[in-house]
Amino acid sequence: MAEKVVMEYVVKNKEGNQSVELCQGEINGARPVHHQIKSDSEMVFDANVGYYHILILITGEAVFVTDEKEYNFVNRTTFVPATDKKLVVKANTDVEILEIQWDEEDGDAEDLKEYGTQFPVVVPYQDSIQYIDPNKSEKTISRMMIPHEIIPRFTIGSVESYGYDLVRPHAHPMLDQFFFSFPENDMEVIIDDEKYNMKGNVIMHIPLGSNHGVEVTGDRHMHYMWVDFMPDKEAGLKRLNFSHRPTGTVRDFANEDKTR
Repeated sequence: MAEKVVMEYVVKNKEGNQSVELCQGEINGARPVHHQIKSDSEMVFDANVGYYHILILITGEAVFVTDEKEYNFVNRTTFVPATDKKLVVKANTDVEILEIQWDEEDGDAEDLKEYGTQFPVVVPYQDSIQYIDPNKSEKTISRMMIPHEIIPRFTIGSVESYGYDLVRPHAHPMLDQFFFSFPENDMEVIIDDEKYNMKGNVIMHIPLGSNHGVEVTGDRHMHYMWVDFMPDKEAGLKRLNFSHRPTGTVRDFANEDKTR
């Protein structure tokens, strides 16, 4: 029997801008926040607050302004400003953003130097490095939206497929994890042999150390993000270096037979 599984739906307020923290207190040092920014308005993300602003533009068109530079984005893009630089997001249309606030720690400056991280980190979704791991089929498209040696103790990616497909149940006690589903997602998450239907715009905390996987049946679309945190950095990096191996290819289901 799995421990209590925390799963929250994103509730949208059609009347104006809003910011809602999700899965409060589930992972130490991490705060997922869903932001809704209405067209022709803006939202400010302050600098020097003690945590990284890791932003994923889920839907909409926006201009991101930081360090006196502007970046224009349409739909899915991952963006991380330097922690000492303010960010302003100006919405050209209604915009939805998932932010992961991830606390800074002593030693991060050394890690960032070792990794060669350049801020802002900008990764358009279609440019994400694709990878394969032992728990997924060859049909599955897996993406590294932020690889694991960019932001200290953190990585984020996605998994996409159509029925039938299976992410085989597995455990990783060195990685604490959220799943966040894109709007088109409809799948079953398997946690310690129990199944939980997960549709779009849902965030779930995968219990640390649980045996978990994903199944998609029929013609349904599996498309979700995993967000990983490393309570044990060295063990986490070792696991990710083993299991997330770049394919060197760029696939897109728009150009493939989804049923194969």
